[in-house]
Amino acid sequence: TAIPEMYDSVKEIIVSHLKEAESGVIHFTAGIWMSSQTREYLTLTAHWVVFESSFRPQGEDCHCSALLNVSQIDCDYNTTSIQKQLDYLWETWVTSSGLEIGITVTDNQSIGRTLNESEHSSVQCFGHTINLIVNEAIKSQRMVQNLLSIARKICERVHRSTKAKEKLAELQKEYNLPQHQLIQDVPSKWNTSFHMLERLIEQKRAIDELSTECNFRELISCDQWEVMQSVCHALKPFEAASREMNTPTAALSQVIPMIHILSRKIDLLFEETMGIDNMLKSLKEAMVSRLSSTLHDPRYIYATLLDPRYKASLFSEEEGEQYKQDLIKELEILNSTSEDDKALVSNGCDIEAIPSKMSFSGTDDLWLFMASIRQSKDTKKNVKSPEEIVVAYLEEEIVDHNCNPLTYWNLKKSSWPALARLAVRFLGCPPSIVPSERLFNTTYENSSLSHSRLISEHLEKLIFLKVNLPLIYYQY
Repeated sequence: TAIPEMYDSVKEIIVSHLKEAESGVIHFTAGIWMSSQTREYLTLTAHWVVFESSFRPQGEDCHCSALLNVSQIDCDYNTTSIQKQLDYLWETWVTSSGLEIGITVTDNQSIGRTLNESEHSSVQCFGHTINLIVNEAIKSQRMVQNLLSIARKICERVHRSTKAKEKLAELQKEYNLPQHQLIQDVPSKWNTSFHMLERLIEQKRAIDELSTECNFRELISCDQWEVMQSVCHALKPFEAASREMNTPTAALSQVIPMIHILSRKIDLLFEETMGIDNMLKSLKEAMVSRLSSTLHDPRYIYATLLDPRYKASLFSEEEGEQYKQDLIKELEILNSTSEDDKALVSNGCDIEAIPSKMSFSGTDDLWLFMASIRQSKDTKKNVKSPEEIVVAYLEEEIVDHNCNPLTYWNLKKSSWPALARLAVRFLGCPPSIVPSERLFNTTYENSSLSHSRLISEHLEKLIFLKVNLPLIYYQY
């Protein structure tokens, strides 16, 4: 009984946290996760922005997240059943509290397609898309595949042989090389292959001598070492991009800039590498086929425009003007559908505090009426149109890339409250599901409990608690 009671208590606290979301918008990451027992689970994690919280310590990052659901699904599940479950979860956690469902990020194509067909906003996980692009490129060149096969066998031989390990340690000391273990990759995860090759290059001198002395069947030739260096050089920007976009504070606004960076880097790689032209061509083609539509997606465009680190700098002059007009319209729509901001006069008095109906029986009443006229004029003078606000924002200098865009908008919300609300609606959405996936996987793997000891419902609640208790600082 302790687990269900604790679950209800933590759930209530998380609902209270959700209600603090800026703009009242909650974004999500959703996916199908398979456990080591080959059971499949639907996971749903919420993401939102909070500037001022009664729960979180001062100085904490504005990004918030919480695991809302982990529930086992049938192996023969269909998209309709998933949609019904998501609708139920959104009603339970979000819409029943008067909050708005934002964008759902997913690496599952069927979930994404179902959500888009049902008019829910959904985008593909950027990290997952990069994985597909790089895996396709690696498979496109036989020489690269053969090189990876040789590298795996060498690493495997060293890991399995005590003699080889000892010899490697001796050679590392003799040649003043870092005393690092070789890395065995997981073939389905290209980033582990990248780290495997990088470690072999670091230990090149020792590996050449070790392979000869231990009579390895696999020897890496001079040409293969050069190709290996080229492969690492080509994969390095993609590995860096994956790390950057998979951080908990990454935002949707970074996707378009990253696409431009990677596309430019690929063009340069044709001159900076040798022997991997097919792989580079595949990278270039896959970037276009899988990510070109993202460059014209309004959600990514608005996010980029509203990030003070980028604004319109990555768009052509014609595109920049068009997107500016689109942003003005979006701001007008937000103004028309939200409550009017309370107009504040220079001394901080609320206009609504001035009585609308006054009797003029005395001099004081007359002067009060005069004060209201003056305040009304001052208010009208200070109110800017959506166009003036957007133009003023875009004309400001772009801030340094290390600046946090949410910190910027927290400072600007008193000057441009409506535009700040609009910015938060897009900047609060993560570009990738990986941070949520990593958190969930770590929690599950660290659990010593098995399905044989816990009924499914209790296991799911236990995972919910293990993920969320640190996020709410164990205050329940």
